[in-house]
Amino acid sequence: MVKKVGLPFPEAYTYGDGIAKIACAVREVEGGALCMVPFCHTVEAENYGGNIKLGTARIGPRCEAPVYRDEDDLLRLPDLDFEKGRLKETLVAVKILKAAREAVGIQICGPLTALNNLIDIGKLFKIWRKKPEVIEKVIEKMRLQLLRYIEKSLEAGVDFIAFEDPVGGLNILGPKYFELQGRHFSKPFVEESLKLIDGQVVMHLCPKTSLQLVALGMAEWENYTLPEPMSYAQACLELRGKVNLVGNACIHNRNRILKDGQIKTLKLLTP
Repeated sequence: MVKKVGLPFPEAYTYGDGIAKIACAVREVEGGALCMVPFCHTVEAENYGGNIKLGTARIGPRCEAPVYRDEDDLLRLPDLDFEKGRLKETLVAVKILKAAREAVGIQICGPLTALNNLIDIGKLFKIWRKKPEVIEKVIEKMRLQLLRYIEKSLEAGVDFIAFEDPVGGLNILGPKYFELQGRHFSKPFVEESLKLIDGQVVMHLCPKTSLQLVALGMAEWENYTLPEPMSYAQACLELRGKVNLVGNACIHNRNRILKDGQIKTLKLLTP
């Protein structure tokens, strides 16, 4: 795949044309239906001022060291700037791929995973325990910024939106914070996201977030019968306007064929 791209790394991660070429090459090598951008969970954290090491073609971008130290740093969290850095270039890549008539999906990273790339996770939980109002304020700000990211993605022409927050799983948060995060962030974020999307594309949730909503009685699974066996990604493209929300498979398994011709969809429940 690296030979196919023919670009130097990590520089190729930093500009729209490079990101587009990588995404297209990955799709071709995998035989997939969808170009996905970006390729890591660090774009949002980098935009918030995180110390991100771009890595190589073999090892992708990752957090090098936390830059936020305390609650004051968290409360100074800036707005996402869609006119700078890899965040801007990811949206540029979407437009380039759409101009090349590719189907394009974008991966949006959730608040806890972004925060994990900004501050030591132990310090984050200590602040959350002692001053929950601080974390609630920060996550609410991030929620509004991520909704803006979805707006920008739709304007750029995406065909699919994937929301991922692997640090927001039950195994990391524990029952108490898992429930708090579900009620204060996940449910309202997904509700507002679906209003913005308005049936234009299918939204995928990280299975950890799906589990959260279902376990807390905020959503339920439904089965949808496909016209024929197809990949998870192809199904999400085919079901635009018919299905709003999915999330029982990891997005990295998007090329897995649904041999039984069924896909699970999520239905949000009203209180």
